Amino acid sequence: MKKIIKFLVPALFILALTFACKKEEQGQLKVLLTDAPADFTEVNVNITEVWAHYSGGWVELNANTGFYDLLQLQNGVTDVLADPTSLPTGKINQMRLVLGGNNYAVEVIDSVSVQHPLLLSSQDKTGLKINLNSEVLANQTMVVTLDFDAGSSIVETGNGEYKLKPVIKVADVTYVP
Repeated sequence: MKKIIKFLVPALFILALTFACKKEEQGQLKVLLTDAPADFTEVNVNITEVWAHYSGGWVELNANTGFYDLLQLQNGVTDVLADPTSLPTGKINQMRLVLGGNNYAVEVIDSVSVQHPLLLSSQDKTGLKINLNSEVLANQTMVVTLDFDAGSSIVETGNGEYKLKPVIKVADVTYVP
């Protein structure tokens, strides 16, 4: 009887640990970028980081950093801003895009292309927060399409400078297995 108990107690302990340490379910988050028409020939923004906020805090996504010409992303055309990133299941309430420097817009004036630097306020340090309020589901990839509205995001100041005050909304959220 002692041999059975000596064997049974460790076996039950291991079994209990197995059930108690059940692996947390995972899903994935992928982010796409699109735009609507604007009165420029190019609007280039430098995206350096992409983050998601869920109950566990902020998580940096697998961003494809660099310059995006927003005007190439019109009429259903998208670009992958963040490759699928594994996350625990749960609610994602916000996303954050961090912009780098050297953003610019190009417009044609009297048949000449003119490049306008786009000045930022604090977006290059704190990032742009976008409300999401969606769920990461187990064994699913949540695909979020962000619409970076270039036409509404560029403001010409009284002294001829151009500021980038990004207007970004969630255009679509879909799930794929």
